[in-house]
Amino acid sequence: MTQVENSISQSVELKQEEAIQLDNLVHLLVELKIIESPEQSFSYSSSETDNCHEYPTEEIELLQLTPVTLEVCEAYLESAFNYSQNVPNSSHVTVEELEQTLEIFATFEENLENSEDALQKLQEILVGTELAQINNLIANLEQKITKIDRQLYQPQELINLLLPWISELLKLKITESKEEIAQVIAPIIDRAISSRIEQNKNSMSAAIAPAVPSAISQQIIVAPEEVSDAIAPAMGRAIKKQIEIEQNIVVDALYPIIGSTIAKYMAETIRAINQQVEETLSVTGIKRKIRAKLQGVSEAELILKEALPFTVQAIFLIHKASGLVISNIQRSDTQQLEAEMVAGMLTAIRSFANDCINQSGNVTELDAIEYGTSKIILEVAGYCYLALVVQGEPTKKFIKEMRQIFSNIVKKHGDLIEKFDGDPDLIPSEVHTLIEKLKYTEIQQKNQKNKFSPLLVLSLTIISTIFIPWGIWQYYSGAIRSLENQTSLALASIPELAVYRLSVQVEHNKLKLTGRVPNQLIRQKTEQIVKLTSPNWLIDNQILAVEVPADPVLAAAEVKRVTAILNQTDGTTISAQYIAGKVVVEGTINRIADAQTITHVFEQIPGVKSVSSTVQVQPQQIEVRFYFEPNSASLIKADLRSKIQQVKFFLNQHPNKHLKVIGYSYDRTDANRTQKLALARAKAVQQALIQLGINPSRLQVIGQTKLPPGIDTTHPLWLSRCVVIESINKQF
Repeated sequence: MTQVENSISQSVELKQEEAIQLDNLVHLLVELKIIESPEQSFSYSSSETDNCHEYPTEEIELLQLTPVTLEVCEAYLESAFNYSQNVPNSSHVTVEELEQTLEIFATFEENLENSEDALQKLQEILVGTELAQINNLIANLEQKITKIDRQLYQPQELINLLLPWISELLKLKITESKEEIAQVIAPIIDRAISSRIEQNKNSMSAAIAPAVPSAISQQIIVAPEEVSDAIAPAMGRAIKKQIEIEQNIVVDALYPIIGSTIAKYMAETIRAINQQVEETLSVTGIKRKIRAKLQGVSEAELILKEALPFTVQAIFLIHKASGLVISNIQRSDTQQLEAEMVAGMLTAIRSFANDCINQSGNVTELDAIEYGTSKIILEVAGYCYLALVVQGEPTKKFIKEMRQIFSNIVKKHGDLIEKFDGDPDLIPSEVHTLIEKLKYTEIQQKNQKNKFSPLLVLSLTIISTIFIPWGIWQYYSGAIRSLENQTSLALASIPELAVYRLSVQVEHNKLKLTGRVPNQLIRQKTEQIVKLTSPNWLIDNQILAVEVPADPVLAAAEVKRVTAILNQTDGTTISAQYIAGKVVVEGTINRIADAQTITHVFEQIPGVKSVSSTVQVQPQQIEVRFYFEPNSASLIKADLRSKIQQVKFFLNQHPNKHLKVIGYSYDRTDANRTQKLALARAKAVQQALIQLGINPSRLQVIGQTKLPPGIDTTHPLWLSRCVVIESINKQF
């Protein structure tokens, strides 16, 4: 009994959690008359309980068939339970009564399950498809929440979610605050670039390359000194490398500067020479003449040496194989040369001369390079060569001393020079000391020249006493020779005159010019150059203009070319033949003046001695005819649209042309009427042209009663009713 009570108590307590929902459901079912009200069920249940002992079987069947509410079940259970408690323990309770009670409880549970099924069916009836949609919506929401949770808490999913938006976020942030982005990136930008260069140097080079020229140009404007300091250490090796790669480009780049410098220096030198020539009568000039005679050289050479004194500008000791500079000695009072660049250029020039110019089987070396008044003396021995940049002509004594010093260096330090790899510390200081002696050789020579011995003074006195008269005459002769040489040099410096043998002599206080040139133009140009060189002298031009025989092949080609050009002229059709200096011209032209022009043009061709012209004057015609109806002088509309426009175009193209407008009418029966009709037709064409803007003075009207040109009696009669246009040159 205790177990039954516990079961009933648990069942009732479990369903009390849904009491409110069931209560509402019961009221709805009562209103729909699906079940009875709780009060009726309860009274009915109570009466049945009193008679339960008499009709147990019928009661069970009734409970199964009749719908039972929760309140009825509760009331029934409570009454049954209270009844069982009121029965004394000593009463005669049978096992059958207990079984009936259990059956009633089972019936109650079954009815309760039926109520739950009814609730579900009611939900389906009331809600229907909306409940399914709500369930689907809830399921979709649960899936999306699960997906969002997975994307937020799984790193790879979160990265895939944010990756498409990172670029847009960066663009928005850069647009709003560029300074903040710059401050964030600045600490790592150098490391990022370095890391990327290590990963892929070629791609970084390709990315930065377009901006490098502009960046260098901007930096040169902002801080030119910094750019110079950065580039200067590598300039020498860069130029040396460029010379190794392409020597011609370096030569072409330096040529304009070197040429201008040499031209300026030569101009100054010539002025110095002229000044010394003008000072010939001075004491200095007399001393120079005497010194020239004693030394056995011409005064002009001595003047040139004085104008261009010998000086050593720089001395380089260069390794033969590598081109590295072993020793570099330069004057402090002159512009310093770039030793590495000079060494590279000289090494390249030596290699070129030895490989390309020297003939096979001969072992020779390049010993000097001259440019203007300067010279680079090269002395090669052992594993090195000595390069001296000098100005002027070195003396034999200097050359001898230079070779002696260089020989000592090679003998004593040849092994060290052979192993030289660019480290200057490996070269002993003695090498630099020996080379530096050559720099002071010129100073010693000047000091020796400035010292006059007593014997020399006595000798000069005796010689001057004896040769003073001779010196005066020699002065005059020297001035004349100097003038002649100067003038000859000026003529030889002109390329188009250098090929002719032209001589200049002073005769009777005049400059006499002799020689032969091919034409008068060159003869006159020669005279003009001499006047500019010696403006204070009179010119006696005895140069002969000799006609040079022309090449017949070139003359024939020129005749052919001129003929083609002349045929391009409107109305000119000619042909020309060149035979043994004679040109034969045939063809037709429009004007008589063209014949004279053609003859004159062919006469100007070199090698043409005569021109034979048989050209004929043939006015240019316009092939247009206007036809008329019988006994009519009115133009056909089609002719007004086309043929009149052709005549107008012809007159506009040839403003010097005039037209004959000839009207034709052929009828032998009435000559007077025919004449008037022909003239009327011509005037009709004339008026049509005047209306188009043609000047009437350019039109001549004529009437003819004969057949038109090219028409006879066998042709159709309508061909004789026409107006013919003829072109003429004569103005009326």
